[in-house]
Amino acid sequence: MNRRYLLKGMGAITLYSTFPTILSEFLFSCKTKDKELKAGFFSDDEFHLVEGITDALLPATSTPGALDAKVPFFLDLVIKNCLSKDDQQLIKKGLRQMNEQKFLSLSAAGKLNAIKKLDEAAFKEDAGNTWFRIVKKLSLIGYFTSQEGMTKALTYVKVPGDYKACIPYKQGEKGLAKTFLMYW
Repeated sequence: MNRRYLLKGMGAITLYSTFPTILSEFLFSCKTKDKELKAGFFSDDEFHLVEGITDALLPATSTPGALDAKVPFFLDLVIKNCLSKDDQQLIKKGLRQMNEQKFLSLSAAGKLNAIKKLDEAAFKEDAGNTWFRIVKKLSLIGYFTSQEGMTKALTYVKVPGDYKACIPYKQGEKGLAKTFLMYW
């Protein structure tokens, strides 16, 4: 017996045996009427602050912004499930500081200036502001891996073709996004 055929057969059996479970979960998720996303890690005040920060980082222009791409929910999910307790507490402490500075009551220009100051301090290894570095990186990841970010802010190729090592770039052209993920 050929080992390759045996492994293919065993893989197929395993796949087919788990398929009904996967299919039922998928169908159940499609049938749910409750499509409203809810924050699970942040309190309501903290979540509104995260919305303000992500909106200041990635505002809506000719392309969708962070709020359109639901980046705050992405942050909530990732921070809750993927970061250590120390990092979670660091982020919550940073959000409390932002709340004490009345960030949400600032004008759009004031918010942008506050974000710029935070950004400079966070990337100069200021220990008190390293939480912002995490939030900024996760915001960018959440935005550019979302449907809105990938299809509207970048030039999206759903099924990528050949590898092209050097593609000429014209000033003002969107970046190229390729993925094999078929979430939408």
